[in-house]
Amino acid sequence: MEYFPLRLKKWSGLTLLLFLIGILPTEAQEILDYTFDGSEHGKPVNQVFRSIETQTQGKIYFLDAWLKDFPVMENQQGKTLSQVLDKLFADSDLSFISMYPSSLVIVKDPEGVIAYKEALQVVREDMKIEKFVLGDGPPRSNAPVTITGRVVDGKSGEGLPGATVELVNTQRNVTTDATGKFSLTIQPGAYVLQYRFPKYEDKAVDLIAWKSGEIVVSLELTYIQLQEVVIEDKAAVDLTTSRIGQTDLSMTALKRAPALLGEVDIIKQVQVLPGVTTVGEAASGFNVRGGSVDQNLILYDGIPVYNSSHIFGFLSSFNPEAIGDVSFMRGGIPARYGGRASSVLDIKSKEGSYKKWNGNAGIGMITSNIMVNGPLKKDKTSLLASVRSTYSNWLVRSVRTDYGDLQKSSVYFYDGTVNLFHNIDNDTKLSVTNYFSKDAFRLIGDSTFQWSNFQTSAKLNRSFANGTEGEFVFGVGNYGYRVINDNVRTASEHRYSITTTVLRAGFNKEKIAHLLNFGAEALHYRFQPGQLEPTSAESNVKSFAMQKQFSLELAVYGSDELKLTETLTMEAGLRIPLFLSFGPSTQYRYAPGPLTPEGVADTVRYNSGQIAKAYSGLEPRLSLRLALNQTSSLKLGFNRIFQYLHLVTNTTAVTPVDIWQPSNYYFKPQRADQLSFGYVKESKDKAVSASLEAFYKINTNVVDFKDGAQLTLNDHLETELLQGKGESYGIETFITKNSGRLTGSLNYTYSRAFREISGPSSSEQINQGKRYPSNFDQPHIANISWKYNLSRRYFFTGYFTYHTGRPVTIPQSAFAVENLYVAYFSGRNQYRIPDYHRLDVAFVVEGSHRKNKHVQGHWVFSLYNVYGRRNPYAVFFKTTTQGVPKPYQLSIVGTVLPSISYNVKFQ
Repeated sequence: MEYFPLRLKKWSGLTLLLFLIGILPTEAQEILDYTFDGSEHGKPVNQVFRSIETQTQGKIYFLDAWLKDFPVMENQQGKTLSQVLDKLFADSDLSFISMYPSSLVIVKDPEGVIAYKEALQVVREDMKIEKFVLGDGPPRSNAPVTITGRVVDGKSGEGLPGATVELVNTQRNVTTDATGKFSLTIQPGAYVLQYRFPKYEDKAVDLIAWKSGEIVVSLELTYIQLQEVVIEDKAAVDLTTSRIGQTDLSMTALKRAPALLGEVDIIKQVQVLPGVTTVGEAASGFNVRGGSVDQNLILYDGIPVYNSSHIFGFLSSFNPEAIGDVSFMRGGIPARYGGRASSVLDIKSKEGSYKKWNGNAGIGMITSNIMVNGPLKKDKTSLLASVRSTYSNWLVRSVRTDYGDLQKSSVYFYDGTVNLFHNIDNDTKLSVTNYFSKDAFRLIGDSTFQWSNFQTSAKLNRSFANGTEGEFVFGVGNYGYRVINDNVRTASEHRYSITTTVLRAGFNKEKIAHLLNFGAEALHYRFQPGQLEPTSAESNVKSFAMQKQFSLELAVYGSDELKLTETLTMEAGLRIPLFLSFGPSTQYRYAPGPLTPEGVADTVRYNSGQIAKAYSGLEPRLSLRLALNQTSSLKLGFNRIFQYLHLVTNTTAVTPVDIWQPSNYYFKPQRADQLSFGYVKESKDKAVSASLEAFYKINTNVVDFKDGAQLTLNDHLETELLQGKGESYGIETFITKNSGRLTGSLNYTYSRAFREISGPSSSEQINQGKRYPSNFDQPHIANISWKYNLSRRYFFTGYFTYHTGRPVTIPQSAFAVENLYVAYFSGRNQYRIPDYHRLDVAFVVEGSHRKNKHVQGHWVFSLYNVYGRRNPYAVFFKTTTQGVPKPYQLSIVGTVLPSISYNVKFQ
């Protein structure tokens, strides 16, 4: 196969007719199929063309001057226009291109168009051809155009990562990312593109690109039966060209992996990446490079998520069936992201099909889910809806503890997504996302905890004439919780909420050797830090409401990905944030010395809209990538990020009753400066890849609590918290095997994380002002995952994890003071709980892969914690009658848990 580009040159070389094309007829026959009846004999060629236009309601674009040397038309009775033009222009410098069935352009380009047509003739004999036309006619300028596209599976619509898109007969080709997307910058004209992906039929695209645009190409699986066949997994994304510290997650791999009670979980997949860990069993929060859980920015369709878990961390609140693209960044974070000091998890919901209705449903040990999607108007508007709910009370009620059973306890949750996508025109797409989740958890004789997420957002994507791609987002998200106490004497309801309004505009523009990204965003926060109300007349609880807090976070950013040389690429960016805390509010001023509630010296009141405190700064971002050869590269990244929201908690895991505190007069924004260095090596066939990354990060103004701090419903929260310095460093290694019957990965991380909080007095210090390990300091982390293809439909998968036990503070001794026993505690985090390790395995049975089968089933049989290790989640102490603290270990899952789940896909 050969590739012959049709390129535009300014008023010379290839000369195209630049008439104003106007509105093309909507109903006309295929103009090239017009059949001559003999009446054309003896007429000039241009007159024949105009006669054909009248009869077919089509358009033929040409210049009369080009046809003056052609003789009058011979008798062509019975021949088609295509046959006549092939013969007529055979020995000339003219040729023709069919833009639409009813539109024909006569062009001059003997070196380009004629050869381009020959290339099309070759691919017609070899593979399927799909035609795309971007734009209504030749442009007035010769500016490059940018083609963005996506390669998807023809049945599921899921993106194909690692697919090759080639400009045939040139050295140019690109590889799709983890979501199947690619981008090419070319001159306006006609092109032949070839698409290849293992185990899928090749496809060619006949592309006429007068302007920038998007094309989506579907590839079909091949079903050739061989004597012996080894099924390979989807090709891996090219690690040598990706940004340092960035991972695009595979939803296909996630659904095949063993999981707690058979419930696939996107957060759990993040937790096994290099440099990432979690504080314990079933915790949904995660820690990145020694950072706390609040230092991770989780976005769902561009809106921040503050609590991403169901049932206290057993599951994440994102239904994997409704998720499309997932990107995780922990180093070299682009300038368009800000507000969190450690990482970004950018989750985008799945887009509905524009061709036909399909969906899937699943049932597991504790949840069921269903997702449907399809066109409301074919090729124009699509809808996707999903819902997931639980019936997990049986699991909680089967648990026995030393304090009685949980027969009357309950656990309940649900989540759902409704997405609407509408192609306004070829250049504009509107997406509307609605997401909601709710949890309720009750222990007998105790409180009922309820927490919920709700968000709605609208996104407009627009391609402009100058090749700029724009994305505009407006959305509102709300997170809140309630704690309900039904005890007659203390009956009450405690409420808390955060409402975030987001407005964002971002732009991409690709020029030769440059990829520009710039934009601005605004986030408005409304906090209700706590409100307590009695719920019965007999209750002795008094009403109490903390003052609301209002903040505004603004930012502008810009970056340029510049190809400095053939081997060196640089992405440099700058983000400029501005954070405002404003009224109505009341702030306390304290007497000199340690802050105490008793030391209030003055009260300052701010009116509505009045700025109480402002913070700003500069956030430089830099990434360098040096290609040593086609299979290896060196990478360097630096980023500075300010974080203006702080999670106020005295636990190590995310809980529903945590408090988010915005920066204000007393709470300065956190700042993280991180330097990363990496090396990536792949085999020539990409079957094996390996990487090594080292990082060093300094944090300022990190928040930690005083010993014995009271954090809930505290109107003087600044007296219970301290800010100081943080330091973390480490090395992350990763090796993966991408092809063959056995595939898998191994990663090992060595990292340390410390904090130092000192002040002029002992009450303003932690650990006597000495450096101490952070709650998330886990020096050694190792993860092994594998998938063995027993056959085309049967897989054996497994996962093993190990990490050092996290630090804890324990009582070292006890003594009596007037018959009261007092424990003497160690320094902060000077001891560790036992190390954590666990093995999970699963057997996966996929349905028939027959192309025309409308329903396909998918079974997963898994064992969680195969050897039944009682991994410690926490260590706590109870005082005995002798006054001696006795240690106890809390294990969330202390035995092997078998599970079965079944998913069915219909189309």
